[in-house]
Amino acid sequence: MTPDYLPLTPGLRLDYEVRRAGATLRLAVEHSDGGGGTTLVRRTWTSPDGSSQSETARAERRADGVYEDGLLVLPLPPQPGTSWSVPPIRHAVEGAGAVAEVPAGRFADCLKVSYLIAGGDGGSGERLYAPGVGVVSELCADEADPFEARLVARRSA
Repeated sequence: MTPDYLPLTPGLRLDYEVRRAGATLRLAVEHSDGGGGTTLVRRTWTSPDGSSQSETARAERRADGVYEDGLLVLPLPPQPGTSWSVPPIRHAVEGAGAVAEVPAGRFADCLKVSYLIAGGDGGSGERLYAPGVGVVSELCADEADPFEARLVARRSA
């Protein structure tokens, strides 16, 4: 059976440290029941001065993938070589077996997904998804807005 690399579990909360433009932000990702088989995914960014900004997306698992607001986030099953586009970003599953060392711990057997922004002209990046957790790290070399995100804590209800 394929591991669940992007669980949509109500009550799940993932906390990240995001380094961007010389500042370190906090990102909280909280899952709640959206009804009808969907999960609400609320993302709240908090800046060093304490100000915050939030957005909520509706996520669902379909036979062919995990979607947020109707856009494919991760194909199912996530086989190496599988690629998909959400313009201007093209994603590709590189494979499983990566190891991520982040403040929340060491995660083995991670799925590595790379991406190109505007065909690589706008930058590139990679995400590591840990089984049963979701994204544990992301490194984005976007020419306009580079950042690094690392999981610092995980909680379940």
